This record gives sequence, C-alpha cells and structure tokens, in this order.
Amino acid sequence: MQRLGLQTLVDRLERLTAADITVPAVQQIVADGVLDDAELRRYVGARPDRYARRLVHRGKLFDVMVLTWAPGQSTPIHNHSGNCGWVRLVRGQIAEDTFRLVPGSALPDAAVASSVNGRVGNVGLEATGSGVITTVGAVATVDRARAIHRIGNPAPVGGDTTVTLHVYSLPHDRCVAFDQASRTCEPREMRFDEPLA
Repeated sequence: MQRLGLQTLVDRLERLTAADITVPAVQQIVADGVLDDAELRRYVGARPDRYARRLVHRGKLFDVMVLTWAPGQSTPIHNHSGNCGWVRLVRGQIAEDTFRLVPGSALPDAAVASSVNGRVGNVGLEATGSGVITTVGAVATVDRARAIHRIGNPAPVGGDTTVTLHVYSLPHDRCVAFDQASRTCEPREMRFDEPLA
C-alpha cells in the first residue's frame, strides 16, 4: 500500500470543488494509503486534562487535524453544525456513541443558544448506537442525517493512547454540546493546541 503524506492528503482534498464533496468521495481520499508517522509526530501528544486537537490545515472547504486521546478521554455529546466529518483511526481504538433528538425536542442553532446564558433546555436525546473501531486506517463518518455523537478513547487508565485524523467540511470553530441528564445544550468554541516542536 502506498504512503500517504499529510501534504498529499491536503492537496487531494483542496482539488475538490464544493460539488465534489460527498461523504463517500472524501472517505476514499482519507482512507487511501498508509499515513506517514514521521509527518504526524509533531501533531501527536496527549494532554492530561482533555484530548488534544492540533490543526494540520485549514482551507476554504476543509479542516484537517490530528487528535490525541489519553485513555478515558472523550468529547461531550455534540453536533457538527451541519457539516460533514471523517475520522481515520491512526493508532489505538476509538469509541463512538450516536444519538438523535427525541420528538418534541427543540434544538436552537449555536447563535441562538449563545444568547440565552449559554444553556438552553428541552433538548431530549436518545441513543441510536455505539461501537468501537480497532482497525487502524478505518474511517468513520458523520453526515447531516447522523450528526449527534460522542467519541473517545475507551481504553482503561494505563491503556494505550489513541490518535485520530479528522477532516471536516466546511471548517468550523463552534458546535453545540449536549447534557443528556439536564436535557440542555450550549454552544462550544473549539480551539487548537499548538503543534509540538
């Protein structure tokens, strides 16, 4: 199998037009080839307090980033602001739980949610599935129909660190995070950690 450098991946994505961006087309690009460990090194490094997000590339149509997950670290339940996403397992394992709004739930967009002290109620969720990806190179997707999920490293303390490569279209810096117990949601700003030296 051929090697896939990060710049080659970015170049292939940047050649796509908006009309070319489909979940299967981008999934094929993200899954194609063996990622170059040497190129990934500066983006891989766990944090003790939360998973690490390091930006590889931001373009008009795509974000490309590498996330590092210590054992037990995960995202909150969140959406993708109407965007599509592709997650490639680089190392370790990644768990995903998927959800949908229950009938009668009202989901404000991120801008509306931010105007009401951050939290908005009456947002019921029900679980729709869960799974763990253990095959290095496998690519999971999120689209507009399957858009609420939580992902993380299911390894117990002392277990292996997980590394994932993420591609999002369109680029975005905000999502809506859900609190299932209180039936509320709030906007979340997403920030990047600095690449390592």
